This record gives sequence, C-alpha cells and structure tokens, in this order.
Amino acid sequence: MTDNNVKDEEIKKEEKVEDSSLEDFETTSGASEANVGSEKKKHKKSKYEVKIEELEAQIKKLKDETKKDREAYLMAKADLANVRKRVEENAIIERKYASLNLVSDLIVPCDMLKKACAMETNDVQMKNFLIGFQMISNQIEEILKKDGLEEIQAKGLAFDANVHQAISKEHVDGVESGQVLEVLQSGYKYKDRIIKPAMVKVSE
Repeated sequence: MTDNNVKDEEIKKEEKVEDSSLEDFETTSGASEANVGSEKKKHKKSKYEVKIEELEAQIKKLKDETKKDREAYLMAKADLANVRKRVEENAIIERKYASLNLVSDLIVPCDMLKKACAMETNDVQMKNFLIGFQMISNQIEEILKKDGLEEIQAKGLAFDANVHQAISKEHVDGVESGQVLEVLQSGYKYKDRIIKPAMVKVSE
C-alpha cells in the first residue's frame, strides 16, 4: 500500500469519527432541548395551578363575605320587623287607652256630684235641683261606661287586694273575717286597668 492510500484511509476514518460525534451531539442537543421544553411546560403548568388556587381563594373569600352580608341583612330585617311590630302594638295600646287620663280626671268630680245628688233635703226647690243633677250625673256615668269605665264591686264580697284597699277593720258577729262591710270610696277600672282601688271597711 502506498503512502497515498494510507493517508486516504486515515482521512476516511477521521471523517467517520467526526460524523459520529456530530450525530451524538445532535442527539444530545435534541434531548436537552426536549428536556428544556418539558421543564418549561412544567413551569407553565405550575403557574396556572397557582393562579387557580388564588382564584379559588378569592371565590371562597367572596362567598364568606356574601354569607356574612346576608346574615347581617336577615338580622336587620328581623330587627325592623320587631320594631314595626312593637310600634303597631304601642299604637293599638295608645288607641285603646286614649281617654284614660280624661276619664281618670273625671272620676273625682263625678263622685262628688253623686254624693251631692244623694243629699236629703225637705226643700222642694232643692229637691228639684237635685233631681236635675241626678239626671246629669246618670248621663255622665253612662257615657263613661260606654267608653270603658266600670265601678269596682266590693260591698258584701271577699276582700281582694288587687282591687280593694282596706281603710279600716271592724268585728261584726256572724260575718266572716275578710269580708267587705262598707265601701267608703268607690273604686274604678278602665277597661282592663285599675285606675282607682275601692276604699273599704273589712270585717276581722
């Protein structure tokens, strides 16, 4: 083999080695690029997951705030309903007892008028006056009764501390203890309220 042939063989071997190295480099380079792409994909996926978690956290926060706002709204609505109910009840009570103060103020003069009409006299003219006063007293009493005023019954009944006030006591044979003997001053109730207890004498 000549020197030229030997050189040609060596050149071919070197070219094969270079080609092989180039192929290995390309393969390695391709694999590296694939790995980098995969890592980038993983990195992008991780960012999406973080974003999703942030959005889910915001949604949960908004739901909690909405729940609190709804609870506060329902409480305010219930409070408003209670206030409206109390106002309506107070209005009913006020209408029911609208005349209470006036009726209470009229009790004493009406009692005085009744006592005046019960006076005994031999004077004919005075008797006629008393008859007229009695008619007026009866009319006033009837008007007050229609509005809800009622005289408290006491004489001959058992003493009731809710509607009677004992002024004096007296022992009477044949009468049970605690029985009302005499009404010293009339008592009245207006509808279902006691505005003046009856002043009474009680047996002991």
